[in-house]
Amino acid sequence: MTDTSDRPKVGVVKPTKTSNSFQDLVDLMPGVEFISRYLDIRNYSVEEFETIMPVYDRMVAELAAEGVDLIHPEGAPPFMIQGLQFERERVKTWLDTYQRPVFTTGMTQLAAMKALGIEKFMGLTPFLGVLADAFTRYFTDAGFEVLAMGRPTAEGQDINALSPQEIYDLIVRSFKDQPGAPEALYILGSNWRAFDVIDELERELGVPLLHPVAVRCWYISKQLGMTDPISGHGRLLAEMP
Repeated sequence: MTDTSDRPKVGVVKPTKTSNSFQDLVDLMPGVEFISRYLDIRNYSVEEFETIMPVYDRMVAELAAEGVDLIHPEGAPPFMIQGLQFERERVKTWLDTYQRPVFTTGMTQLAAMKALGIEKFMGLTPFLGVLADAFTRYFTDAGFEVLAMGRPTAEGQDINALSPQEIYDLIVRSFKDQPGAPEALYILGSNWRAFDVIDELERELGVPLLHPVAVRCWYISKQLGMTDPISGHGRLLAEMP
């Protein structure tokens, strides 16, 4: 049996039980022990996102009780729908209560954009309407110019079911149709198989691609003082800025 006693422990709260993104992260960081909790979000509705925070509270408390070094409540929509100020206040409460680093998905993405010197970007998300508007507002409030926050597929099409090549083609077409010279492409959706083709997309588009799994790996690595570059998943991990 592998001895994990000296490995840093990171507690994560996953929005669903069906995402592949957790295994993607574990595979990228073999020197880290991950302890997970699952929210079981099912409807992906504004109401569900707005009312799930008490479950986050309980799971963050559970992970703190297990003695993890870092706590990462994942899932951009539940925090972004309630705004940047709400997120900051909630995280501060957790920090003050549990006396260890706590960070959200949005926080990792803001930090990555700043590290790469990005000021304006194009966003892609499977969500439309109120949710897409909330994501735009979150980044705008943080000081970024959001050129678009759109959906690359037809409404009703499950983007998570598409192959890496299909995702690649959709992203390239969407990006090249976007005016305003985006400095980066941001993806909101950890389970898209764009994760498998980040390097290829960056070469084609000529800008960094911020995928949640790669960004999460970068942020956790920085928090733990792990600076070795990771190849194969984009500029952020290859350069470790």
